[in-house]
Order: sequence, then structure tokens, then C-alpha cells
Amino acid sequence: MKKTNISIVLFLLFTIFGIMIGIHINALSDMGNPLQLPLEGGVQVQEVADLRKANEDMKTKIMELRTQVEAYEEERATENIVLKDLKTKVNEYKMLAGYQMVEGPGIEIILESSFEENIAELVEQRKYLINLINELRVSGAEVISVNNHRITTRTEVTLAGDHINVNATAIAPPYIVRAIGNIEGFERYVTYRTLLFDLMQGDGINTNIQFNEEVRIPALSKEKPIQFFETTENAN
Repeated sequence: MKKTNISIVLFLLFTIFGIMIGIHINALSDMGNPLQLPLEGGVQVQEVADLRKANEDMKTKIMELRTQVEAYEEERATENIVLKDLKTKVNEYKMLAGYQMVEGPGIEIILESSFEENIAELVEQRKYLINLINELRVSGAEVISVNNHRITTRTEVTLAGDHINVNATAIAPPYIVRAIGNIEGFERYVTYRTLLFDLMQGDGINTNIQFNEEVRIPALSKEKPIQFFETTENAN
């Protein structure tokens, strides 16, 4: 709105400036007319001088307005940069909190029973899922999901009866663990840095591992509400 007002003012000033120049030219032409009386010629000379001064004042005003417009445009550009940086930070925090769907290169690990039986109790007793999640994090996983349930800092993986709960939602085998991160780091983890898959194999749990350039992990669908803490001002 401010920029529009300045543009209108500039348009009006340029219009007036053009009219003044036209009057100035007519006045100079009239001065060359030999039929003019001396008194009238003196008046016209004064009018021309006044017009010249008005033109100079008009030029000065236009330059001032141009400076104001340039300053306003520079201010707007600075505001846009600040807002863009702020939006980027907000999106990063939303991603870290699990509120945005993400995709990228990564790994997919499927755990299922070799004997067509429920492995929930065994997986929970041996902490296979929890250990797998922690080891993937150590190996560079930036985002993890289990059966399409986003894993965050507040996620719980617990046994509830004959099934496992993730984010207070029941999941059933096969357990599909996806992680986004550096594929080479995941390959080194699977090949050299864990005995977890051998232990699961010994307990009758098969693992199917795939590395993909595009792994998609959905946003957090359910989270425990915050009840007892609130933000406070920083105390020095």
C-alpha cells in the first residue's frame, strides 16, 4: 500500500512537471514577440524566473521521492530475507518434531517370523526393535519409522498384550523399519557394526534389508499430549 501511494505521488509530480515545462516554453516564446509592451515583457521575465525556480524545486522533490522509494524497496528486500530465514528454521523444527512428511535415501528393514507365529513378545523381550532404532541413529539415521509410525524423541515402543504399541498405536508383524540417511553409512552398519541381525536370525526372525535412493516417511499421526510443562523465560 505504501509503495502504491508513492507511485501515485510520483506520477502526479511528473505530470505537473511536464505542464510546468510547457508553460515555461510558451513563456519564452512570448518573450520573443516584438509587439509586447516593455511592462508586459518585464512581467513575463519575472514569470519565467518563477517558473524556473518552481521547476528546480520540483526536480529536487522528485529526487527526494525517488530516494524514499529506493529506501523502501531496500527495506522490503531485507524483510523478505529475514522472513525467508525464519520460515526455513520453522520448517526445520517441524521436520525434527515429526510434523512433516520427508523423503530421501535410506534403508528398509523388514522383520518377520520364520515359523508364522506372533513374534511381538520375543521382539519386546529381546528389545530388538529398540536396539535397532538406536543403532540406526548411531549410524546416521536422521528420520526413522516403524510400520509407517514416525519415531520421535517422545515415541514409546512397548508390549501391550500380544502386540507392540508405537506412539500408543498397535502394530503387527511384519515390522517394517525405514530410516533416511547416508546409504554408505547404513551399508557399513549392516556389514560390520552389528550382531543384531545374527541374534534375530538365531531366534527365528528373518530380516530383509534393502537400500533405496528414495525412502518416504510420513508425518507423525499421533502423539501424547503435553500436560505438565510450559515454557518459561530464560533466567540469568
